[in-house]
Amino acid sequence: MPWKYSDGLSSFKPEDDGEKVDKPGQKKPGFERFSPWVTQGFRRGAGPQGRPLMRMIALLVIISGLAWGSSRPNGLKRALLGRDHARVVLPIGVSVDKPQPWTQENVRDTIAQVQPLGLLCLQGWEGLATNAEGKIVVEVVLNAEGAQEAAIYDQSGPVPDGVAQCLAGALGSVAWPLPAQRQAVTFPLK
Repeated sequence: MPWKYSDGLSSFKPEDDGEKVDKPGQKKPGFERFSPWVTQGFRRGAGPQGRPLMRMIALLVIISGLAWGSSRPNGLKRALLGRDHARVVLPIGVSVDKPQPWTQENVRDTIAQVQPLGLLCLQGWEGLATNAEGKIVVEVVLNAEGAQEAAIYDQSGPVPDGVAQCLAGALGSVAWPLPAQRQAVTFPLK
């Protein structure tokens, strides 16, 4: 019979040499096969001993993380996702045109129709802010019934009423494709 790799491994099963362990301090049979660092990690009648220094370090890391998180509740979110984009909701007009089916091409065509109208509404607004890429981002929320909501992003100050009404009218003046479920279409005005 050929030699197998498992034949060379030591067995950690206690050998039955007729001795029974009755006393708590008595070594169990077969313990001498373990290295000393293994036997030192076990207390009598218990599992492995904890490492107090590692526990202390873990506790300090947890406490410092909780303290940092409570001092800046949105700090972790900002660190992971970047800064928040302020969203100003606009009243949206309702289009009476027949809606188109929900396809990527129809959504792109509708966005191309809306972009020049939206840019005309923003002319002359001195408080207009752009995102980090220098774009003005708007959003239209659609569902099976039509356009439900419109919004403009990254505006730190209030949106003037005339601009808000003009932009909402521009976004609502076209027949948006209607999705089966609620969809948010976000796009830049170039």
